[in-house]
Amino acid sequence: MARGEIIRKLFQSFSRNEREGFYAAAMELIQEEKSKNHNLLARDLERILQNGHSKALSVSNTLYKNYPEVPKDRETGLSLIDISPFDLTWDDVVLNQDNLEVLQRVTLENRKQEILEAYGLRPKSKLLFCGPPGCGKTLTAKVLSGTLGIPLVYVNLTAVFSSYLGETATNLKKIFDYVEKGEWVVLFDEFDAIARDRNTLNEHGEVKRLVNSLLQLIDTSNSNSLFIAATNHESLLDNAVWRRFDEVLFFGKPDLELRMALLKRYLSRIRHSTINLKDFAADLEMATGADIERICIDTIKTVILRGDRELTHADLKTAVGRYLERNRIIANSENSVEAENCESV
Repeated sequence: MARGEIIRKLFQSFSRNEREGFYAAAMELIQEEKSKNHNLLARDLERILQNGHSKALSVSNTLYKNYPEVPKDRETGLSLIDISPFDLTWDDVVLNQDNLEVLQRVTLENRKQEILEAYGLRPKSKLLFCGPPGCGKTLTAKVLSGTLGIPLVYVNLTAVFSSYLGETATNLKKIFDYVEKGEWVVLFDEFDAIARDRNTLNEHGEVKRLVNSLLQLIDTSNSNSLFIAATNHESLLDNAVWRRFDEVLFFGKPDLELRMALLKRYLSRIRHSTINLKDFAADLEMATGADIERICIDTIKTVILRGDRELTHADLKTAVGRYLERNRIIANSENSVEAENCESV
């Protein structure tokens, strides 16, 4: 095909929000350069196209600014989903090596869907994230949105649940029908709320019907989107839910090495050359990634408001002390509630 025609296809696909067409035209251009023995240029174009850091399909561009009208709850009129583009990369999240390798493989499979389909294969498209809060599940979903160059659809469970009998299942179907219209990263946060174990004694018939509907919608979906379910309470999930997912990843509290990496990341915006981060990382054994981010931001604010440019050992020690005191208050409160519950039994 003539070079001019390939470029025309490239621009037409971009303007029509046809990601697969854009990718196909770009690959044609790369193959043409290879046929001319312009191998250096061809390799460079291929790297840009496939690399998650590429801005060729950047979500910050106009490609994803016009979405179909989002579905709404009939009773409240609230939107069932929120759509947000993200321009994040793997550098924006700290993960253990096992999870990182799995997620990068999933990203590669989804980026090369057309190649897999030529062999009758489909990419992994359903992921279950579990583990305690504050350990990076939601942030990782945003990073996947950024690396794949497709918007994040966040399911608004507050709007999904309805007081009308059967309407919650109808809302779920509206969401799955909407997702079929495009290519997205779809995040079901607090997934246990809609995928709760049907065999629990105190669960009523409506919950069982909801889980049945959810499983059916997952099984019959033909979307090219990447579905992510996240939960802090994986023990509450229905047994039938687990086998619907291609990968199950546990996001635990960071070990010493990851805590050091998190401290370095969040303190990178200010000088801290005199501080031994390993000592502080050791003191934060029970901290989550969100806890460490809060500590670092509080410390940086203190330094900035004081008018200084460098963070000191004492600054960080004070912030860590406040974190430990906060945890002590929370723990005491939880213990008091447990004691009251025991007395009332």
